[in-house]
Amino acid sequence: MGRKRKAVLSLLLLAALFVGCAAVPSLERADEIGMPWDDAAPAPPAESWLAEDAAIMQPEEAAPDLPPMIIYVGELSLVVRDTELAHSEAVALAEAAGGHVASARSFTVGAGLRRVTLTLRVPADAFTPTMAALRAMAMEITQDEVTSEDVTQEYVDLESRLRALEVKAERLEELMEQAEDTEAVLAVYSELSRTQVQIEETKGRMRYLERRAAMSTITVLLTPDELSRPVEIAGWRPIGTARRAIETVVVVFQFLIDALIWFFLVVVPVLLFFGVGIYALIRILGLIFGWGKRKKSAGTEEGATGS
Repeated sequence: MGRKRKAVLSLLLLAALFVGCAAVPSLERADEIGMPWDDAAPAPPAESWLAEDAAIMQPEEAAPDLPPMIIYVGELSLVVRDTELAHSEAVALAEAAGGHVASARSFTVGAGLRRVTLTLRVPADAFTPTMAALRAMAMEITQDEVTSEDVTQEYVDLESRLRALEVKAERLEELMEQAEDTEAVLAVYSELSRTQVQIEETKGRMRYLERRAAMSTITVLLTPDELSRPVEIAGWRPIGTARRAIETVVVVFQFLIDALIWFFLVVVPVLLFFGVGIYALIRILGLIFGWGKRKKSAGTEEGATGS
């Protein structure tokens, strides 16, 4: 039993070498590997394992070079004449491009006016034409943003990781079939279960990247023209006046704060420097020319005359 447990631990350690994040299976093997639960079975030479692993990782079986996988995301804020009509047109554009509406929200602002937010999913090759068509619908564009993310390298790394995990799972299944000891079967089964979970997680991430790269996302905010116009009464726009007044107040306070900063950081140190210098100069001149003694003698003479 002790020999079998040591063999199980050795095989588990060997299986763990097959997996790593974005790593290929290891080609290292122990010198003696075979059927550890069958003492009578001869151990196959290490060269056979090396040859088998080399065949698995042959260049012709490697995944071909992938085209760039880029996730495109667009955001538009459009001022339109009629939000309901623009809503219908945006949905028609997405469906004509082979896409669909992922979500739609609308808010009633007042007086029957509605603001609409749409999230559209369109094929990646239709992203640019759809963005251009949406822009053409607008009376005014207040926000226009396009971002992209290249996930090609991440996808390639996931493919390598998936191949390594699948090789490890195959090895563990072979070991579990050869096992005759219950403890050894449970140990191999536990490692196999963890490996299968990692395989499914890797596949899930790959499917997510594939969907995101295949279908771009466009978020559109539709605002009616009436809401974008400033309030105007007989040519007077109180909102514009209030905005200008606030801007003026901000500018005035900014000027005052800047003036205080300049005064305390520049003017005060300069005045102190020159004040101390002038005071020191006066004291030095007084000592040189005896101004203090003359004043004292003049005061003494005046006191004598007064008496």
